Amino acid sequence: MVWGVAVLCVLAIGSCHWLASWVASRSEQQQRRWSSVGGGAGLAYVFVHLLPELASGGSELSKAPGLIDYVPTSLVEALLFLIALLGVLVVFSLNVLMKQRDDAPPLAVWLQLSSFAAINYLYAYSLPSLITTGIGYGVLFTVAISAHVLLMDRYAAAHHPQRFRRRNRWIGSAALVLGLLHALVFHPVDALTLAMATAFLGGGLLMAVFRDELPDARQARLPWLLAGCGGMGGLLLLQLLLHGH
Repeated sequence: MVWGVAVLCVLAIGSCHWLASWVASRSEQQQRRWSSVGGGAGLAYVFVHLLPELASGGSELSKAPGLIDYVPTSLVEALLFLIALLGVLVVFSLNVLMKQRDDAPPLAVWLQLSSFAAINYLYAYSLPSLITTGIGYGVLFTVAISAHVLLMDRYAAAHHPQRFRRRNRWIGSAALVLGLLHALVFHPVDALTLAMATAFLGGGLLMAVFRDELPDARQARLPWLLAGCGGMGGLLLLQLLLHGH
């Protein structure tokens, strides 16, 4: 059951790589609506689910044997937030590289592609373990991440369409498959590894949402953003009531 759901979730995320070119070709009005819905859903996921998980995860890590013998408790509790910050910085850097001119240095291009592949790999690698905590959480994670992937890929498809068609979407899809296979071979994933991967992905999601929606009010479509936020927030609260964290 878990692996069947995981495969479907990975297929959903992977399909976003192939839909990005189509989305980038739509009218600006349509793109802003979809971006607002995705941004609202991402905001709700980060603030209702991810940040509370990081706080509770940091508290649990501070009680784990081994770490507290070498690292002060306050630093252990902040570890997951520092990893989330790293996710923010990586996604911001990717966005800068995507918007560089077409003759960007090869090293910069391959650095962007490597980071892009690593993020997709982590998505799929962490999915099965997230689903074991609750199928509802796994599905909602997939919805939030799919919106995140689509927003990232839309930029690549719009600014570097040939590079995106020839390399990016193939690399992203392959990384998803490899991540899922890794999780299958080495299942279950260590709790610390899962927490760190989730923190990194959450930071990237947060950066994408704030970058695409909140800085420029003229680009946002408020009713659609509120609908995405309210829908995702309501479903997450329902999961909390039914299953807890």
